[in-house]
Amino acid sequence: MIESLSGILLEKAPGHAVVECHGVGYWVQLPASAYELLPAEGRPVRVPVHYAVTVDVRSGQSEHRLFGFINAQERALFRQLITVQGVSATLGMAILGTRRAEDLRGAIVAGDESALRGIKGIGPKLAQRIIAELGPVLAGVAFTPAPAAGNTVRSEALSALVSLGLDRVKAERALQGVLKEHADGPPPLEELIKLTLKNL
Repeated sequence: MIESLSGILLEKAPGHAVVECHGVGYWVQLPASAYELLPAEGRPVRVPVHYAVTVDVRSGQSEHRLFGFINAQERALFRQLITVQGVSATLGMAILGTRRAEDLRGAIVAGDESALRGIKGIGPKLAQRIIAELGPVLAGVAFTPAPAAGNTVRSEALSALVSLGLDRVKAERALQGVLKEHADGPPPLEELIKLTLKNL
């Protein structure tokens, strides 16, 4: 089984990325929320993946797919989600694309159906099933958000900005704007925070 891909980020877009490993480019499906957390194209990246093979019963043809994640804990949540009847891999990725994995886990543990029912493909019954089956399981799992490789400074800056009382969405947008201006590498943490505050 393929555990992760480490290489150069050749291409990124909302929903997928192409990672070159030793001359081979791998197309990886990603949650939509992962786009802004990836480094700039052309920079090193490490992506935890879930490798899936599906076989068409009638034709016998197989389909090989790579699902990528920001960190191993997001992947673990995805693997939990697809154990629930009615949650396909595609729907699992859609669920993860709506919010951060730790927030989604918290909503499931708290029994917050509204966090799931707004997602296309999830009705009241499926939302209830996800909460009923995964709530008790996830409640007993320690979950410490782990930043993706190359994004440690970004994560620390965002946490600092939120702790200052800033709206998370606005802080993320401003932070992303500063990072785009420093595509060759993020500035030191203190400077990054100051630049982001000016960018608000």
